[in-house]
Amino acid sequence: MKKFIYIFFGLILFITLFTSYKVTSGNYDKQNLFIIKVKDVIPTQFKNKLREYVYKIRNSLTEDKIKKKQQAKIDQGLNGELIQSKNIKSEVNAVKYNLREFFLPFKRLDLSYGWQAIQNSKRAHYFDFLGDETVVVSGEGNFIFFDTKNFNSKKLDQKRLQSNLIQFLESENYTFIGLRDMLIENNKVYLSVVLKDSDENYTLSIVSAEFNYQKLIFEFFFKTELLISEFSIGTGGRIVSFKDDKLLFTIGHLGFIDEIQMPNHLSGKIISIKKKDGSFDLISTGHRNHQGLFYYIDEYKNQFVINSEHGPKGGDEINVNNLKDNKVQNFGWPISSYGINYDGTNPYKSSHKEHGFKEPLKYFTPSIGISEISIKSKKDFNEIYASSLRAKSIYIVKSDKIFSQVINTDRLILDYRIRDIKYSKSLNGFIVIFENTPSIGFIKSYD
Repeated sequence: MKKFIYIFFGLILFITLFTSYKVTSGNYDKQNLFIIKVKDVIPTQFKNKLREYVYKIRNSLTEDKIKKKQQAKIDQGLNGELIQSKNIKSEVNAVKYNLREFFLPFKRLDLSYGWQAIQNSKRAHYFDFLGDETVVVSGEGNFIFFDTKNFNSKKLDQKRLQSNLIQFLESENYTFIGLRDMLIENNKVYLSVVLKDSDENYTLSIVSAEFNYQKLIFEFFFKTELLISEFSIGTGGRIVSFKDDKLLFTIGHLGFIDEIQMPNHLSGKIISIKKKDGSFDLISTGHRNHQGLFYYIDEYKNQFVINSEHGPKGGDEINVNNLKDNKVQNFGWPISSYGINYDGTNPYKSSHKEHGFKEPLKYFTPSIGISEISIKSKKDFNEIYASSLRAKSIYIVKSDKIFSQVINTDRLILDYRIRDIKYSKSLNGFIVIFENTPSIGFIKSYD
């Protein structure tokens, strides 16, 4: 009996120490329900102090490893050298993937500032394709490009691309705060930018430039004219190509609440913008912070605007707007949500449909920190590839052909915060931006 008691308490001690180390080192699954429940019962004041303590210990545990990796990144310059190539399996369906990860010559994200810190606005990096090349822009507005086929090599062979971005914004009396997306279409570059004006107000705009290998010369393309006195991470800011020579643009809550349900206020909206004159139309409303956007046309010419957005605490959503409905869809924020406030209060209506709003195709509770999405069409179903920041994973959401119901959801755990994802037809795989190093990866299934 004593032996049994010793073994039992020994196991409890081992599990406690192992879990404590995993949490302290940061090397644990943020979606672990046991750890999430433990966090939920800790008083907020104590939790904040504990978080500071854990970050200090974590920094001491990982400092040497981070320094070595950052030095290796600096030493390799613009080579874009291969960091690792490894095989991984998805969590549910055990689909086999190969990941090839390469250095990016940009500054790393530092979460010790806090995930809402303004300093980290310049650590979100984005990319797009231009013909056979991949173009990447850093959160500080620095550009590189390389041949997309180099993802199959041991280095990317990156090249710098000059621009007037910062100088142009300064000449217009704006301070550059950070980027929220990049789109390259018809030899033109569009950037979604967060700015601060001379009156210390923050705003969201789009700038554009003709693509030129010598230098990108930017000018304003679209201004939301929304001004906020305090910085907000709830910007939205995704840009994608749309029909009829238009762009789609997501505009987050930006700290506004009641205004989101007002049709004439741009917060919490998806709009379409005419490229020829900058005029716009409302596509949908009732959004919180939509960090992913995809315009999809199927083989029957059915059109869908699909977005992913952050909930409050819980309730991250994938939303589908079937354009055949020919109406401005309302997705419910800030009235309906499957999440709650961070202080534990819950003023939201869980059901969207019962209150006249469009239900999400899928929601995630706990939050995964959902980011950009991409879509692959199969014969009898579609797959939405949803990248995530908090969960450090790609979620593969299998749906029917018209995105009306979810068939199943798989998860590919990558252990990196993922900011951007796009499918490469030429490579038959996905390109992703990892924030931690930062780095860029190529992911391909090989079943």
